Amino acid sequence: GEFETIEADSLVLALGQDVDLGLLAAVPGLTLDNGSVQVDAGMMTGHPGIFAGGDMVPGERTVTVAIGHGKKAARHIDAWLRGETHAAPPKHEVATFDKLNTWYYADAPKTVQPVLDIIRRQGTFEEVLGGLDEGNALFEARRCLSCGNCFECDNCYGVCPDNAVIKLGPGKRFRFNYDYCKGCGICVAECPCGAIRVEAETV
Repeated sequence: GEFETIEADSLVLALGQDVDLGLLAAVPGLTLDNGSVQVDAGMMTGHPGIFAGGDMVPGERTVTVAIGHGKKAARHIDAWLRGETHAAPPKHEVATFDKLNTWYYADAPKTVQPVLDIIRRQGTFEEVLGGLDEGNALFEARRCLSCGNCFECDNCYGVCPDNAVIKLGPGKRFRFNYDYCKGCGICVAECPCGAIRVEAETV
C-alpha cells in the first residue's frame, strides 16, 4: 500500500460515541446497562414520562435509526401526555403495478446525478457522485406513483354514480357510504394509485 501525509486544520474522529449517563444515574426506575438506557416498545424508560432513543438505547447507532426513534418516541409521548396509549394504524397491502391506473401519470424521466470525472477524482476530496439540487429533488419526488397510498386526487369522489363517496376534508381522505354503494367498481378502476379495493360482502 501507499501512505500519504497531508496537512489539516482539524480532524474529526468518526469512531462512534458513548453517551454520558451521569445525568440519569440518580433517576429512580431507570435501568442502565453497558452504557445504554433500557426502554420499552414505546421508547419510554422505567421512569414514567422519561423517553430515550438514538445512541442512548441498545441497538444500531446510526443516524437513520436515531431519526426513526425520534419519530416513534414523538407519537408515544403525544399519547402519554393525553393519557392514552399509542396504537400504530394497520398498514395497507402493497399495491402492485397492475393495480395502478398509469393513464393519470405523465412520463417523467429520472434525473441524472452529476459525476466527477476520473482525472479530478485523483486530486481532490470532492464528492464523486453529486447530489440533487432542490429543483431536481422536488422533480424526483413528483415522480412517485404513491402506490397504495391515497393522495386525495378526488377521482373516486368525482366518478361515483351513486354519490357513495364522502369527502372528509384535507388530510382525512374519504369514507364510503355502503348504503348507497352498489359495488360497480368504477372508483377502483379510476384510482390512480390502487388505494381502493372491492370485496364481496359477507351475509
